[in-house]
Amino acid sequence: MESLRGYLAQYAAGAVEREDMISTVTAWPLQERNLDPGHTLPDHQDNTMDVLATAVLNGQLTEEDYREINARRQLG
Repeated sequence: MESLRGYLAQYAAGAVEREDMISTVTAWPLQERNLDPGHTLPDHQDNTMDVLATAVLNGQLTEEDYREINARRQLG
């Protein structure tokens, strides 16, 4: 499976429909972010909820998209 960042970039470019994106990202095998208190620089780990939050900040996802993905993941 490709990276979540790459997939969200395709969505932002209009290559993926919103409902398809939400369904795909809801089912995406997200990982827990590795936290290392001694490592303060970004770790560039992909496929985490942090990637989704960053996509909102970068304008690739709306806050509504983020909330919908979160709600569906919790139901799932």
